Amino acid sequence: MKDYLVDAVVLKSARTREADRVLTLYTRQVGKIRAMAHGVEKPASRKRGAVQPFSYSRLLLRRGREIDSVSQGEGVEIFPALRQNLDGLARASYIAEMVDAFTVDEDPNTGVFELLLATFDILGRGSDHIAARAFDIKLMSLVGYRPGLECCVMCGSAGGERLWFVPGQGGIVCAECGPGPGGGLEISRGSLETLKALLRWDIGRIYQIRPDPRTGREIAGVMKRFVEYQLEKSIKSARFVELLEKGFSF
Repeated sequence: MKDYLVDAVVLKSARTREADRVLTLYTRQVGKIRAMAHGVEKPASRKRGAVQPFSYSRLLLRRGREIDSVSQGEGVEIFPALRQNLDGLARASYIAEMVDAFTVDEDPNTGVFELLLATFDILGRGSDHIAARAFDIKLMSLVGYRPGLECCVMCGSAGGERLWFVPGQGGIVCAECGPGPGGGLEISRGSLETLKALLRWDIGRIYQIRPDPRTGREIAGVMKRFVEYQLEKSIKSARFVELLEKGFSF
């Protein structure tokens, strides 16, 4: 079959030649793929609106020898709230980069697709910071890196008030076991409970979780360290998001 239909979120788009773009898509049907959008930069292109970064579209793709191409496209949702300011677009870039980094080509995961759509839907509505952290831990769990949060991953005890999150051990470590030579991040009991709630709660209810600044910083630090440990590198757009959170203007 030469042509096939996909529901796709555009993770990124890169210009090639004068009017063409190479798209990285995350699709419901086949997972992550790349496709060529020929002539999409031309003002008269009918496909232009359907292949914008961070858009949800229904695309008809044609199989090619090296890369498939977009034959037709229909935009389903452009998520206007996340496009209203730089902060929303920066976080959308971060979310898209995370999905690209933690998925492999043509390995569909409906949970990842639905999480991506739901997160884009709530960005720009006033709870972006906590939504991004919820996305982090939910994505990590969906792709096989769910951290151990219920008890010490070393001895199985509930632990006391003093706990560490140790990426190399895959989760929480109690004071008796200690973080070990590899080190870890100390995390309060309150931050741990908030992190567990972010994992359990539906993404659409995340706005109801309103951590204090200290808890927010602890959770952000824990997830940043955990992501970098699993990837063995940092997420490029994460630094830009951090600068925005600190109040830098551009």
